[in-house]
Amino acid sequence: MDNKLIINISIAERVYPISITRGDSKREELVRKASQSINDSIMAYKKQGYKNKDEQDYLAMTAMTFVVKMMENEAKGDITPIINELKKMNFSLEEVLDKE
Repeated sequence: MDNKLIINISIAERVYPISITRGDSKREELVRKASQSINDSIMAYKKQGYKNKDEQDYLAMTAMTFVVKMMENEAKGDITPIINELKKMNFSLEEVLDKE
């Protein structure tokens, strides 16, 4: 049995098949939220009234916005994943200590 599942997402009124691991509901939710975020950004640019723009222009502007945000987070040294791991370790330690 194939362990991959194809889901169809819509971006800028086009449908794209995305392959994910079967049963990986977190990844599927993330992909669907990402496509919604892209579409929301495209709509925001359209509502701003840019003239003589087509879907490619809106997609390029959206990509630029997301990449700049990603680079800003990298520059900040986003430590959220580290903090989350420390919280998990702390919880595990508390469980062990409570049993003793």
